[in-house]
Amino acid sequence: MLRELQIKNFAVIDQAALELGAGLNVLTGETGAGKSIILNALGLISGGRASSDVIRHNEEEATVEAMFDDVPEDVKQKLQEGGYGTIDELIIRRVVSRSGKNRIYLGGSLCPLNLLSDIGPSLVHIYGQHEHQTLLKPETHLGLLDAFGGVGAEAEAMSKKFHALVAATQRLQTAREILEKAKKQEELLAAQAEEIARARLRPEEEQELQAKKNVLMHAEKLYQGCLEGEELLYEGESALVSRLGRYVNKLRELANIDDDLQPSVALLESSLAQLEEANVELRRYGERVHFEPGALEQVEDRLAEIHRLKRKYSGSVEEILGMQAEAVRELQNLDRSEEEISTLEKSFEAARQAAWEAASLLSVKRQGVAKRFKKEMEKEAKQLGMPDTVFEVHFFDLADAEDAPPFVLGGKKLGEQGSDQVEFYFSPNRGEPPKPLARIASGGELSRLMLAIKWLALTGGGSPTLRFDEVDAGIGGSVAEIVGKKLRQVAAVHQILCVTHLPQIAALADSHHIVRKEVVKDRTSTTVDKLKEGERIEEVARMLGGIKISERARRHAEEMVRGR
Repeated sequence: MLRELQIKNFAVIDQAALELGAGLNVLTGETGAGKSIILNALGLISGGRASSDVIRHNEEEATVEAMFDDVPEDVKQKLQEGGYGTIDELIIRRVVSRSGKNRIYLGGSLCPLNLLSDIGPSLVHIYGQHEHQTLLKPETHLGLLDAFGGVGAEAEAMSKKFHALVAATQRLQTAREILEKAKKQEELLAAQAEEIARARLRPEEEQELQAKKNVLMHAEKLYQGCLEGEELLYEGESALVSRLGRYVNKLRELANIDDDLQPSVALLESSLAQLEEANVELRRYGERVHFEPGALEQVEDRLAEIHRLKRKYSGSVEEILGMQAEAVRELQNLDRSEEEISTLEKSFEAARQAAWEAASLLSVKRQGVAKRFKKEMEKEAKQLGMPDTVFEVHFFDLADAEDAPPFVLGGKKLGEQGSDQVEFYFSPNRGEPPKPLARIASGGELSRLMLAIKWLALTGGGSPTLRFDEVDAGIGGSVAEIVGKKLRQVAAVHQILCVTHLPQIAALADSHHIVRKEVVKDRTSTTVDKLKEGERIEEVARMLGGIKISERARRHAEEMVRGR
């Protein structure tokens, strides 16, 4: 329950403090005095969006602070999970700064906005100035029916199963698209992999072949060079090997005279052996180069094949080999994808069946809820001055809907809320058949019907504090009195903070605050004061009679306030 609300530098409010109690708390005042501003400030406490536009002119920050007692259990649990400990009395302070450094405090500790947005609806339920207009939108009716029926657990389970089906559908669709694309490329991939494999490419082969080609193109020159070397080493009396051999023999004799020549003998003997070995290698090389018929043609053919593949695949040998490996992998993945799709199809079917079964069970429950809702709404309508009301909940399928599995089957569309499409039908006049509420209900009827729906939906619990902004819009006279009595009925269960322009409602308040706009030192400011009984009578009289209050209006106001 909201016990105290303090507002500072918010819009035209310099500073205001409201002490609230149980039951029906009303705010009254002239049009434009700032009543809705107070409710907007409370909206920040329940997690609403903050803007620097709300900061009073020439001020740097606006502050809204609220104190709650008898904190709901679900809020206590969420605060404990958030590390705020056990709280029986909760103080929430929100600071909006022009610098953009907005802050939220819970019991003096900083709090993230998402936590405040999570607990806010459990502390304060906001009934907007034009919320009854939502009844004109049939797509909102299902949510209102569910709120009355208390099918939260079933609806949550339905939502989870629906999203699981969406995910399973997307996974299967993606896998099928990939497989279809791969199948279209399968023949190409297989041909590529086979062609590259058949070529037996090696990363360094092209360089090796280029070197070999260069040798073969100059084979005759190389052969002649080898012959010249052999001639130099062995032919004729001037052959190096013969001359060196004779000299080595002579040097050995000299070394017998002087041992100091032995190292020279050893070096020359080694050189002689190397020259002989070099000659053998030159002879072998010359024979190989000279006697390889067709070798150049083979090399050139192989290089031509490599160049063809490089042009075809627009890459180097290494890149072509990488393409082959990738093609092989894709072909292997193709086989695995078919197996994966089989598994995904089973998961999809399980998710589809689970979602539609949940939708069916939820629909059955809603059918029962709709019967109770009809009965209770007609009862409430009677209490709200519409005794001949007929209220119905119509379930219908999609018109001319073609099956589009898994989300449209048999004319029913599966969504996050199940497969039900509902619309409220209404007749306020005896003997007239009910028609779509959105087409025939007046503004006053909409206000009363929404109040009845809110009362029925909140009877089982919910937020301890309800915020109503001009719930009396579009009504007056005896209907206003009826609505006021319904508000008092609701206020017996929930604390209500209500803005009203109707004296019939203001007179029924347990706590009455007046909102005034005044100019002080050339600056407009809104103030809020709690009225005593005599002051309340004057305010109700003003609401009855206007600026000039007659004695008759004053007596009527006194009867209304004291006779509530």
